[in-house]
Amino acid sequence: MPILPANRGLSTASRPKAQDLSSNAIARLAIAGLLVAGFVILWAISYGNSITPQGIVIHHSSVMPAIIPPGAQAYGRTPSDLGAWDEFHRIRGFGVFYWGHFYHLGYHYMIFPDGTVKPGRPEHCVGAHAKGFNSYLGIVLVGDFSSKSNPTGDEALARPTAEQMRALVSLSRQLRHRYSIPMSHIFRHSDIARTLCPGDRFPYGEFLRQIQ
Repeated sequence: MPILPANRGLSTASRPKAQDLSSNAIARLAIAGLLVAGFVILWAISYGNSITPQGIVIHHSSVMPAIIPPGAQAYGRTPSDLGAWDEFHRIRGFGVFYWGHFYHLGYHYMIFPDGTVKPGRPEHCVGAHAKGFNSYLGIVLVGDFSSKSNPTGDEALARPTAEQMRALVSLSRQLRHRYSIPMSHIFRHSDIARTLCPGDRFPYGEFLRQIQ
């Protein structure tokens, strides 16, 4: 009895076509190429927005403009919740893309009147808080400590609270140790820009003495 070929019983329609296999392979290669290209773009953008922290810049938040809602919790026009400040900086166009996330708050840390420290953007992400010094870590204390812009203190906290200062000293010591930041690279915003920030009521000298 003659032996039939193994595929003799298959219909022509059930046999795989070389063209179909080729199309599938091309589609898989195209998808893989898009994924690789997406990763390269993600890496390039994030790498370009990366820093090695060179120093620290201290700010006060001042007050929120009246056209911006101050959020659920506020001291006058000074929001005491991170979300309101994040939205304010989003509207101002401070956003940055960094490893899969958009960060809007320009500072790396916010310190609230009760001493609570909230992270803004990652420490290795470029800041948006001091032109020419955004490779420095930006720390902002919520309040308006300038006797010129806030002479009575009615609209915001007029001086840093004891809790804020303790938190600032502790955080600054940690950051100094982590990145070997010299004292000569710790500034007030007003030291490097034409601004009142963080105000004449901010106890800069005492702060420096405590973090040495």
